[in-house]
Amino acid sequence: MRLIDIVAMLNVEASTNEGKMIPRTTKVLEEFYGPDLAEKEYAILSHCWGIKKEGEQEVLFEDMKQLLIASDDERKEIRGRTGYKKIIATCRQAQKDGLEWVWIDTCCINKESSAELSEAINSMYKWYASAKLCYAYLHDVVGSFWKVREESKVTPKWFSRGWTLQELIAPKVVRFFDQKWECIGDKSKLAWFLSIITRIPGKVLTEGLEEAMSSVGDTKRPSVAQIMSWAADRITTREEDRAYSLLGLLGVHIPMLYGEGKNAFHRLQLEIIRTSNDQSIFAWGLERQFGWSSSILADDPNCFRDCGVVSALKPERFTGLLRIQGMPDDELTKSTQNRLRTFTVTNDGIHIWLPTATFGPLCQVTLPLKTHLVFRGSTRIFGIPKYPGKMEFKEHFLPYKDARYPSPFTFELQDQTLSHDGFIRDRVLPDGAEVNDDSVTLSSDIDFAAIGYFRRRDDTRFLVLLSYFSGVQPFALAILSPNDFKEVASLRVWALERLLIPNHVLSTNKHLIQHVHFPRSIQGARVIVIHRMLYHSPVGCTVKIDIAQCSGCCTYEERPTSHLVETRYIPDLMWNCLRGKLPQTCHLSRDYAGIPFSLFDSELKFKPEGNIIEFATALGLDPIEVDIRSIHRPKSGVVEASLTLAHPKHPILHYVALYDATSCSLPANRQVLSLLDALSSRLSGRLLVTTAIHCSDCRHCVPTLDSTSTRRSGLDLDSWQTLGVSTPLCSVMMPLPWRQIDSDAELMTMLLKIIDSFSVLVGWADKPDAPKRLRESATVEAAIQFFVDIFGGGDIRNFIGDIAFFNDLPQIMETENYTQPGTEVDKVTQHKIYLEAEK
Repeated sequence: MRLIDIVAMLNVEASTNEGKMIPRTTKVLEEFYGPDLAEKEYAILSHCWGIKKEGEQEVLFEDMKQLLIASDDERKEIRGRTGYKKIIATCRQAQKDGLEWVWIDTCCINKESSAELSEAINSMYKWYASAKLCYAYLHDVVGSFWKVREESKVTPKWFSRGWTLQELIAPKVVRFFDQKWECIGDKSKLAWFLSIITRIPGKVLTEGLEEAMSSVGDTKRPSVAQIMSWAADRITTREEDRAYSLLGLLGVHIPMLYGEGKNAFHRLQLEIIRTSNDQSIFAWGLERQFGWSSSILADDPNCFRDCGVVSALKPERFTGLLRIQGMPDDELTKSTQNRLRTFTVTNDGIHIWLPTATFGPLCQVTLPLKTHLVFRGSTRIFGIPKYPGKMEFKEHFLPYKDARYPSPFTFELQDQTLSHDGFIRDRVLPDGAEVNDDSVTLSSDIDFAAIGYFRRRDDTRFLVLLSYFSGVQPFALAILSPNDFKEVASLRVWALERLLIPNHVLSTNKHLIQHVHFPRSIQGARVIVIHRMLYHSPVGCTVKIDIAQCSGCCTYEERPTSHLVETRYIPDLMWNCLRGKLPQTCHLSRDYAGIPFSLFDSELKFKPEGNIIEFATALGLDPIEVDIRSIHRPKSGVVEASLTLAHPKHPILHYVALYDATSCSLPANRQVLSLLDALSSRLSGRLLVTTAIHCSDCRHCVPTLDSTSTRRSGLDLDSWQTLGVSTPLCSVMMPLPWRQIDSDAELMTMLLKIIDSFSVLVGWADKPDAPKRLRESATVEAAIQFFVDIFGGGDIRNFIGDIAFFNDLPQIMETENYTQPGTEVDKVTQHKIYLEAEK
């Protein structure tokens, strides 16, 4: 250890001021080791290094060596530095305190020697602990900081630096000085105040790290996680120093490798795991509500911010706790304590035995810290609450090498048409999730987002939940908005549980369509999830959100579908409603791959009802120009350049030969999309011809048993039949805004029985042959429950609105004289019900 001779240093300063020569035999710095060092009483300085850009400059080891032999100009430059003034002030203060030696990190370490630097960093905690006095210099404080802190809300820079953490804890005596070197307090008297600023327990500050009891009182030394939590939010100039500054506090030693970045903190954790059985090192991120990690190691001390009260339990106490929580005695064998005390570190991960409760694909492990972790495979998931379950000891492999190229996942939102129904996007949850250019990017840090939509006129809200997890196909769904948005974490847990269900439809389908019904309306939000795949892996996801008409007798719908069609020549996402209904379905060419073309000959009548372009003109929109282009001849061996061959999807169907074929398609632009949405109510349930093929002549082959060999045997077009139409092939779709939500079949079946059933219940119909079960249940409560069951919920109004008939249902059931169907009064009542339903 290299120390500054206080007398020599002050003599040099005095001689320089008086213009006297400095004896060349003067030694300002001297080195001591072993017993010689143990006998020395010295003061030590804790400070923040100056920033050169701000006019602050420190005096380094090389500068101190040059101080005695430098020229007058060079010596004057060194003495003018802020760092030199700190050295002189420290020496003078130490001399007042009766000390002869002082250590200052800026000039007592030769940082050009990697060996000396490594030794100093590994020994620094011990050096501070052995110091007689530690001076904490707060260069940005004037006067008593403790008295004015509540007013200014400004914390000195010294409390935010990484290295000053051990410099506060290790010395027995720490005195604080302001920028004028006036003493403003010491550690023992200000322990309560320092504890508030630093989150370090007061006992650690007053009694030291080894003697202080942890906050729980089960071990003598604070847990690794607790110590890490004190370092959270502290910063260092070099990223590696966030790890190196904790070596002494954690009692480990590792070599210095500047340039390795966050790997230094990983090496620190592995060394702790290798030399300790403190499992609190796995407990980082306990309060995180979102995200997941494929590594069991934390990236930096900030991950331990919420571990200030995490304390390790002794194996005996932990075993008793497991017995209380219901672990069978046969699991709590004599080897239990050995399993808890030891775990194996390999070149890729850690093998460890842990008490485990299994819930489907998830494993919930309990650590000897009164806390738990949740894993799916080897990936840790944050924010999952603890569930009671049967526990048993299982061996786990916890990797500490994170995914080499962890890629975020982007959801593209297509919600432009919601404005036609009065909806606006009003919120994005949680904090940290945001929509940029109609897209949401999720990652391992933020793996969930809830996009809120709101319609002011009837206060209708709904959420679209997005969830992403490594190795699982991403997930999106719509739900009715909760009244309290504080429970976002529970929404995330619910969405994540659905995402991780084994063999769920989400994991095997490219398209998924969902529907959620709005209360008291005949509308609902429809969400369509379209996955973009690359080599069978999802690389992106489009989430289309619109408002669909529904009967009011619908249930939550979530199902995969193969009816959705998307190509560059079709505007918007279309519903292939003719799929499986017309037998003559053809492929055309590469340019039109993915578009199903149906063959419309004289036997299949197709009656047009109007031209969508004329609707655009009537609505005052700009004219829409049809996209007309010649069809490229496919590479199928056809000789004639003017001939295009349409291939059937099945070998027993028609081949169609088209001469001079051209296509007429609607342009796939935003103008057409707006028009389709604007016409959704007027043309609900109608079909739309998106592409029609026109040709000068058309022939087709009649399906025969040997039609499969037509292509291989050549094209004998003379034997083919002339179709006799100039537009033989059309792509007929239903725009999604025009498609209504199908009524739930089971509910509709029950609804058809309501008239007869309710007539028997209230006595309107005399049916002695009614089922015995129905006659025996003819009570008021049964009638009301009957309606509730039909509409699938506890609140009828959520489905059918505020209709007078249902408001009066209890009174009707209690009335003795029922109005018989068909009377004048009954017709008036029915008319009122009809008007209410129309509203």
